[in-house]
Amino acid sequence: MLVTYLLGFLSGIAIASFFIGKELYRFYVKNKVQGKQLERLRRLKKKKKSEVRVVSGQ
Repeated sequence: MLVTYLLGFLSGIAIASFFIGKELYRFYVKNKVQGKQLERLRRLKKKKKSEVRVVSGQ
């Protein structure tokens, strides 16, 4: 009886760990993609500012 309790307990921990890891990975991927989008927007904004300065300087 103790063995079945321990096996069930370990199985529960393994399943919970799987789902927690799955959610953490989803958050990591979402955060990474958003970071790339923000960096791309920063570069575009910087490029646009430099183009405006060149045009207004002429």
